[in-house]
Amino acid sequence: MPAIIRPAGLPRATKPGEVPEPTHRHLPAWVRRSFAKARPILADLLGSLEDGEREQFVAATKDLTDLIGTGKFSKAFEYPQLIAAGMQLFEQQRKEQAEAARLRRVLDAARRRISERLRDAGPQLSPEVTARLNKAVRAATDQEAIAALEVEVIHAVESARSVQERRREREINRTKTKIERSSVKTAPAEEGDTWQDVLRRLHDQMAAEQVS
Repeated sequence: MPAIIRPAGLPRATKPGEVPEPTHRHLPAWVRRSFAKARPILADLLGSLEDGEREQFVAATKDLTDLIGTGKFSKAFEYPQLIAAGMQLFEQQRKEQAEAARLRRVLDAARRRISERLRDAGPQLSPEVTARLNKAVRAATDQEAIAALEVEVIHAVESARSVQERRREREINRTKTKIERSSVKTAPAEEGDTWQDVLRRLHDQMAAEQVS
């Protein structure tokens, strides 16, 4: 009798898979007993595997069952190897799922970081640019795309700030020019005065006129 042992770490499947039973007119009792021991383990493996791993294990289980059904009863000694192969597929699947979950966490953190940067930018970016970048962030599916978007967002925010700073400087210069022109009539500048001094003196004069 082959030693058929349940692997450590194999979970009880919520929905165990269907395990085909060998069929033969003269199927030995020891083969039936081997199958009876292997069946619940194989069922949990089939129920725990997904996608390509499951298809691969289904095919391997069917091949072994078909060989036993043709009269090659000694193949029943390979149930332990079949279980070991299924457990290897399960461990591989578990590692892949853990890595996928880790990547999802990394991407989600990057998306939140970019979204916060866009939210902090506020009115500095146009609604069209903000909407386009937010849509691109939601659609990004890998780290490279997220990293490229983060760089694009940084450049967009810096460009918008630069444009606003230049606009603010132009407004200041226009205001300063108006003040300097008006101060010639109302508050003549003294030698060495800056435009801030002129503005302050103009403000004092206007306050004095209001008091009088």
